Amino acid sequence: MGDLPAITDTGRHARANFRRVDPPCAVEIDLGTLFPRQPHRSGGYQAGGLQMHLVVRGQLICWGRSVESEWWGLVTYPIAFGLQQKTVTHWIPAWVLRPNATVRRIAP
Repeated sequence: MGDLPAITDTGRHARANFRRVDPPCAVEIDLGTLFPRQPHRSGGYQAGGLQMHLVVRGQLICWGRSVESEWWGLVTYPIAFGLQQKTVTHWIPAWVLRPNATVRRIAP
């Protein structure tokens, strides 16, 4: 076997994998969908625990496309625990995000 030929450009237009959302857009995230529960679990209520079952409002700041061509949103949103909350920012699958009723279209 000889040397393999170089991989070359196919001539197809390369799409941008990231799209900034400016200004950031208000979205709703169903944490119960994003973080599903273990089926048939047993356990009770834990006061002051993470409230991962809520629908929360966040700010979409960027769209990113995965290697499988799926869209993900970079979102900042609060996680409540007891009477407190902390803000987190991470990538969330686009199908989990919903536009807030009063905001513009959010599709990538």
